[in-house]
Amino acid sequence: MRTITEDILSWAIEHIEPKRGKFPICPYAKQARLNNEIKIVEVEKAEDFLQEVITEAGGLHENRLKLIILACSDMEMTPDTLHDYIHALNHVYVPLNTYLMPSYPEEEDEGFMEGDWQPENEFFMVLIQPFKELEDASAALAKIGYYNNWSQEYYSDTVLKRQSYRRLYHEKNERNEEKSQEEKHEEED
Repeated sequence: MRTITEDILSWAIEHIEPKRGKFPICPYAKQARLNNEIKIVEVEKAEDFLQEVITEAGGLHENRLKLIILACSDMEMTPDTLHDYIHALNHVYVPLNTYLMPSYPEEEDEGFMEGDWQPENEFFMVLIQPFKELEDASAALAKIGYYNNWSQEYYSDTVLKRQSYRRLYHEKNERNEEKSQEEKHEEED
């Protein structure tokens, strides 16, 4: 039997990376995997999961990763609880240029994502990525029609949900930019 990590790598290689029509499910996954910019963390107990999410989210940038996937097979945490926690954590981490996205097994009913691949384990996940980089990549994909085959519901649940945090990112980073400009002017005086 495969481990959860092996399931995730198999999912990436066999399901996420190959082209489906014009595009792979994630056009950036293969390069990130080949460049060792992905980290997979298995968490045994649901009660430890959120602490691990916080720990890993805090280290995303210093580890120079494109993606951290935390996975847990202890299905004691409900989808609603997972989504609520991650929503709250995004209010902390998006201003720090880190985005968290929850994924629960029964939520993957999107047509363009269907295929023959099945995991051997049941688990939920949180994907952690640099917010600005994800936003820039998403904007580039939108320009080439990547999202044209997505249902409105899935687009809303993923892209529009992420975009709803833009204000948090921009407010924090605009304040930092203003502060840097003020410090620069004080040094010049």
